[in-house]
Amino acid sequence: ILTDTNLKKQWSNELENMRKGMLSLRLSLAESLKDRTKSDRFDFVANHRGMFSRLGLSKKNVEVLREEYGIYMISDSRINIAGLQAEKIDILAVAVSKIL
Repeated sequence: ILTDTNLKKQWSNELENMRKGMLSLRLSLAESLKDRTKSDRFDFVANHRGMFSRLGLSKKNVEVLREEYGIYMISDSRINIAGLQAEKIDILAVAVSKIL
């Protein structure tokens, strides 16, 4: 792929679209959490980069999200940003606001 000019350009464009998509998800999540929690506690999510972020929730909070809201994440509150669906971000933010 990297040795073929056309394929490299296509790959680069796809990579840039993924990067922008994850950034958009991060910004949406940070804004929704801010709106729902009435706090800037989660503003850091917008500044992180990459596929994952830790929300800084306790293990007990993560268990409540799992048991009461069907929201799954690793016990240290790490979430997969790339796996979020834009139309469901508010569901996550509402649930988080209810457990804090």
